[in-house]
Amino acid sequence: MKPWVHDWVAYHAARQPEAPALTSVERGVTQSWGDLDRRVGRLAWLLRHRFRLQPRDRVAMIAENDIRIFELQFACMRAGLILVPMSWRLAVGEMVTLARDAEPKIMFQDEMWRATGDAVADAVGIGSRILWSDDLAASDYDAMIEATKETLPITAHDEDEITHILYTSGTTGLPKGALCSWGTLKHHALNKAQVSRMAEQGGHHLNIVPLFHAGALNTMSNPMLYWGGQVTTVRRFDPAVTLRLLTDPEVGITHLCGVLQMYEMITALPQFDVAVFPALRTALFGGWGPKTVWVHQKWQDRGFFLQLSYGSTEQGPNVSVLTGGRELAARNCSGFIMPGTELRLVDGEGKDVVQGEVGEIWTRGPAITPGYWNRPREDYFTDGWFRTGDCGRQDEAGRLYIVDRLREVYRSGGENIYPAEVELALADAPGVKEVAVIAVPDDRWGEVGMAIIEPLPGATVTLDGLLMHAAERIARFKQPKYLAMIDEMPRNATLKIDRAALKKAHGAAPAV
Repeated sequence: MKPWVHDWVAYHAARQPEAPALTSVERGVTQSWGDLDRRVGRLAWLLRHRFRLQPRDRVAMIAENDIRIFELQFACMRAGLILVPMSWRLAVGEMVTLARDAEPKIMFQDEMWRATGDAVADAVGIGSRILWSDDLAASDYDAMIEATKETLPITAHDEDEITHILYTSGTTGLPKGALCSWGTLKHHALNKAQVSRMAEQGGHHLNIVPLFHAGALNTMSNPMLYWGGQVTTVRRFDPAVTLRLLTDPEVGITHLCGVLQMYEMITALPQFDVAVFPALRTALFGGWGPKTVWVHQKWQDRGFFLQLSYGSTEQGPNVSVLTGGRELAARNCSGFIMPGTELRLVDGEGKDVVQGEVGEIWTRGPAITPGYWNRPREDYFTDGWFRTGDCGRQDEAGRLYIVDRLREVYRSGGENIYPAEVELALADAPGVKEVAVIAVPDDRWGEVGMAIIEPLPGATVTLDGLLMHAAERIARFKQPKYLAMIDEMPRNATLKIDRAALKKAHGAAPAV
């Protein structure tokens, strides 16, 4: 008999129907577990019976943060459908590429992204489109739920049943859809209970990350809801609003997660120096940057240790968490491996390295993705181990230190940027003979891109010209911030561009 998972919305609705489940700050709406369960059941019925969707059909969504995203997620899960959240930070052409891969049958969109959603739907032939709006009189989504009395029956679900496709770019620049399942969601929630106090009574997570992102849905929001807590979400991150909510004893925020740059902005507020966090239990971020130590020190001065973590969309997202020790945070330690996850560090031949040596990080466990949509599992797994492409080492106690990225991916403002994708967008720009993109340090974003250009003879290439060329091809956050010109690209013995030489020559923080 395969392991199964109970529908946790139904469970908490039966156990605590009047308790708060979801809150939207901007809309001023708080939804109880009982109300959430009723709306999820009705929407699940609509998806299966009015829209005739079948198990494993995909449901696309593009919207600003809103509690209706969670309603849609849980309705898809109850109906056996697969939710495909789409990043509104992408260009329309990039979204079309994702939609062609996932082949969704229906598109949900909010008022702000209606034109974008329609453009994507038109391009790939999605006929059914559902709009939600703050004006409930104009909200197709809310009207059809209110008009529906039928509800989809509650059943248990196989752990292997797929629930989400979360797209994360590949090292070749092509997007890959990381799969989530009932099992990965459950086991990550169990992991988070062990390291981040997620299962304690009265939990209340403040979500400040876009809900198309695994860091928003799966790091803390879904675990908090799994354990019957409350999630409050803001439409978009605002550091002053975040600090106000964290310090308000009537709101009672117990959990927070975000990218390092969000914490930098919160910490830089003048009022932070006198901030008191009356209910906060856990605040976590992933990644490393020039201001990591400063942020840790400032929060510790306020009596609070920030958790550092390592992971990725494919890995739960969290694999390891540092729960204490400022000196360890200063050395880029991401703590102990989660109790439900295994980790190996291997050399180029797939053999374990000795303790203290650097190796590629391989992980496995029930919270790790079962694979990628439309991709062969064996391309990314070896004997059940997920090959991360990241490099790290472990100390004698077993704590993990992230050393480097085996692949060329870099992280800017919490988003992975893949040089191959950017290079592809710039390769045929006027005047460009060869292009390579490397990461350089940035005080605000952690890392940003530098385009290194070998121009055609007699050609003049400018950064503005490159950005104009790339504007319709890649999202703005992926575009390089700096430009360096070079007479001839350095090459290694196999005639490939020598990136190590480029990083040595140009990888320092550019003068501003």
